[in-house]
Amino acid sequence: MNIAIIPARSGSKGFKDKNIAKINGKTLIEYAVCSALSAAKIDRVFISTDSPFYEKIALNAGAESLGLRPLSLSGDNAKSVDVVVNLFENPEFCNVECIVLLQPTSPLRTGLDIDKCLTIAEKTGESVVSVALIDEPHPFKLKKIVDGSLQPFIAGTTSEINRQNLQDVFVLTGGIYVTKKSHLIEKNSFFSENTQPFIMERFVNIDSEEDFQFLSFLVEKSKVRLPL
Repeated sequence: MNIAIIPARSGSKGFKDKNIAKINGKTLIEYAVCSALSAAKIDRVFISTDSPFYEKIALNAGAESLGLRPLSLSGDNAKSVDVVVNLFENPEFCNVECIVLLQPTSPLRTGLDIDKCLTIAEKTGESVVSVALIDEPHPFKLKKIVDGSLQPFIAGTTSEINRQNLQDVFVLTGGIYVTKKSHLIEKNSFFSENTQPFIMERFVNIDSEEDFQFLSFLVEKSKVRLPL
């Protein structure tokens, strides 16, 4: 059995209640649930939250809940991997093979994307994580200030390289993480030894209100489509 888990902690500081920010009348939680339910390879969808209000939104959208998170997993320092592993104590998870983590704040994914990631995981036996190619800022062009002077952020690199000669760089989109339950229990990580990339054309990871405004602009101009 493959299950999707949607982590949605309340009380974010940078952008208050970002998980329930709305675009076209739907919250980011609802878009996450929608994408999971439309994936043919997902058997069940669960919300993990510390908020009864968030839980109700997810339930109304078609997700299931095993109850609210404990306080120990509701703070700023709570890790998604610990939240997921904590759920394994429930007998509902005894027959689970793969876990798919879908963060509401990275909503540009479809059920088809999720199915493709699960197919890769099934074929390789490795974890699968969504990534996207980025042009700027390239890591070689990043600097740090040491004793008042600029130095390469990555030792031994130089920014004086033509753009076309720079190696491709990928960033985690935060949209899809797929891994085996057995691996999570053993390694406490969503990344296996040879984690496989699933490359997405475009992504927006919402950490701030400006990120959300940018996503809203892209949707309004039909540059991207959210799951229906």
